Amino acid sequence: MNQWFNKYTDIPYKLFGTDPVTGMDCFTLLCYVFKEQAGIQIPYTSSDFLKMVDNQWFTKTHEQHFLNGSKNGDWVEINTLQPYDLILMCLGATNVVNHVAMYVGNNKILQMIENRNSAIYDYHKYFRQYTIKKVRWKSLVS
Repeated sequence: MNQWFNKYTDIPYKLFGTDPVTGMDCFTLLCYVFKEQAGIQIPYTSSDFLKMVDNQWFTKTHEQHFLNGSKNGDWVEINTLQPYDLILMCLGATNVVNHVAMYVGNNKILQMIENRNSAIYDYHKYFRQYTIKKVRWKSLVS
């Protein structure tokens, strides 16, 4: 069965990449999905998401748009997941949100993991243990 999200799988990984042919990272992939599927232009970049300023981003724990809420109120924290909701994760021992996935329904997530192509994964115990926050874009809140 062809689901809407299948066309966003097998995109190559590239940190700060913005092109689905040459590569994207986890956040730019999800911005691309928002634009293609819902016509929503997310006004942030991967560096906004991670607050990356250098290769030592993992040692930084300062303010992050998506963990502490955006200045424009673009993201709303939610408890129950619906398709297009974002799941913010802290993978590893960084104490900083460093990964994001999109919930696509039926307990599945679309994500891009470093050095792997984008794919659909079960949202199971492994990913749940690293989940910090779940958010929904403001225009998708009912």
